[in-house]
Amino acid sequence: MLRSLFTGVTGVKAHQVKLDVTGNNIANVNSTGFKKSTTIFQDLLSQTTRGAMAPDGNRGGVNAMQVGLGVGVAGIETIHTQGPISYTGNRTDMAIQGDGYYVVTNGTQDLYTRAGNFTTDGNGNLVMSGTGYTLQGYAMSVDPNDPTRYEMDGDLSSVNIPMGQKLEAKKTELVGYRCNLDGRVDEYLPMGMSSGSRTIYASLGGSDVAVNVTEGATTGDFVAFDFDGSTGGPITFGLDGIDAVNGRPELTLGTSTFDLDGVIYTAVYDDTNGVMTIYSDYGGPAEAEAWKANLFDMMDYQYMEVQDTTVTPVVTYNTLIEFNDDPVTGEREMIAWFDDGGTMTRRSLQLGGADGNIPMNTDGTFAIPTSVPADPADQYTLTIGTVALDVLASSDGKSIRLEDSGSQIGSVAQRTASIHEAKSTIYDSQGNEHTLETSWEKIDDNRWRWRVWTANEEISISPNTGIMEFGPDGKISDTSQTEVDLSVSFGALGAENQNVKLDFSGRSFEKEKIDGVTQYGSDFTTKPYYQDGYGMGVLNDFSVGKDGTITGVYDNGQSKALYRLALAMFSNPQGLVKVGDTCFDKSVNSGAARITTALNDGAGSIAGGSLEMSNVDLTEEFTQLMIGQRGFQASARVITTSDSVLEELLNLKR
Repeated sequence: MLRSLFTGVTGVKAHQVKLDVTGNNIANVNSTGFKKSTTIFQDLLSQTTRGAMAPDGNRGGVNAMQVGLGVGVAGIETIHTQGPISYTGNRTDMAIQGDGYYVVTNGTQDLYTRAGNFTTDGNGNLVMSGTGYTLQGYAMSVDPNDPTRYEMDGDLSSVNIPMGQKLEAKKTELVGYRCNLDGRVDEYLPMGMSSGSRTIYASLGGSDVAVNVTEGATTGDFVAFDFDGSTGGPITFGLDGIDAVNGRPELTLGTSTFDLDGVIYTAVYDDTNGVMTIYSDYGGPAEAEAWKANLFDMMDYQYMEVQDTTVTPVVTYNTLIEFNDDPVTGEREMIAWFDDGGTMTRRSLQLGGADGNIPMNTDGTFAIPTSVPADPADQYTLTIGTVALDVLASSDGKSIRLEDSGSQIGSVAQRTASIHEAKSTIYDSQGNEHTLETSWEKIDDNRWRWRVWTANEEISISPNTGIMEFGPDGKISDTSQTEVDLSVSFGALGAENQNVKLDFSGRSFEKEKIDGVTQYGSDFTTKPYYQDGYGMGVLNDFSVGKDGTITGVYDNGQSKALYRLALAMFSNPQGLVKVGDTCFDKSVNSGAARITTALNDGAGSIAGGSLEMSNVDLTEEFTQLMIGQRGFQASARVITTSDSVLEELLNLKR
């Protein structure tokens, strides 16, 4: 018997397998997510008819003589290259761009696929079209530490999109603010001297110094400058008069020296330009200018003249008006300084004859009468010398007018350019919308008063005002009020009374101070940028992001992360076993499935509304088909030729 007959048989059988594999590739050219296969040939064993001989002396070596016994199929390898992406526009279609496999379950075991042609079943589950295998992912929930973010559940579950499901209303519990308050604007009301902690800058290249500025009485400590770390002093100024031309206090330097780090410093004041200059070793051989500050720039008063016309000659009182801010209630103490015949006098607002403050409405308007009340106990007055002025609010509550027997002699208006307002929609427990209005009023350098209110007078908010303080770096100081818990009386409308936290610093969102409210010399941009409440909604759409997050879109404008798709990664994807329905199962040679998510751990991204097509190239497959056909034909010719030789052998007997 001829060995070539059996060799031809192995060739026919091997190429038949190649034709089978190639035919299957061609058949699946339009199968979504299909991965083509290739046939690997290798020779079978060879029969050795003579062994090899080694060289010996002058005789050369002889190679072995072997006769091959045919070909076999060494393997059928699956090629897991990326197939082309085709846009379909179908929201349930999705394609993996890069590595990874969707995880699906048939109810008893997990399988893996690249076919992203999913659809929803009657229960709202995303399933493989034609098989019903359920797509797996991680359910998403709101991060309790940062309500602007979501976190994944730890276990896989079936991806369920309950179209038409209601999203129950959520009451607002947190409102966050960010951006900037313009530090260049003036105080919103005249506030006298800009008191509080401030920095005085070095004038000749030295170090800046921190100082606390206070406004006191009419005597030698009318204004005091207390340098941090100093002994002696502070530097004080007395109030000697009021300049009727410029409407500024006339100051006289009192205590002028202090000791700082063992160096004696002396203040010199120029009353023509308001500049205070601090020298070390003043008048000595080592005299040097250390710091300089313009007091006129720190002054903020309203000047007016009040005349007593009941006497002859008429007496004129040069008067300065300022306000102090109550840090708790937000009320304003109205103060008048006036020149009473060469003596400086300080008077405060009175209500019914007793010292009092100007109360403020929740929206920051003055809560005082707009006309003189009939009852003297309800009358606000300010006495300048012998003249008792009626203090009344404008009709809009934004300004104050001072009247003498019905004649207006002056007014003080809020500087609206120094007030910034913003609005945010918040929700009660029944999902009803309410507009929360917020304003910030600059009351001093680095100090702002915030107020909150709603247009509905039935709703009370407590507290409704407070102080924000900023450091020299323009960020909220560590000692400032950065988070405020409000009590909102929605119970008056039939909903629950609820607490709402205002966050000015970003701390509630684990942000840095720069992401909260700041005070820089830039335009006002502060606004509410987040609130966590919403009204009831119905799920009517969803989308898939690049990271595999399925986001539900509700008709109330809310978007909610529902699931994040799971992707499986394998050490050896070619070791996966095809189990039909364009699915794979792991094998002992593929390695265990490493479950991750898109864009993590080497996994690719997800293209929503698209499908990954088969990676079969028809040009290549037709070429391989012809190669397989020729191999099959040639092997068949070996069989027929061997048969002819055997026939001739039989004919020898004839």
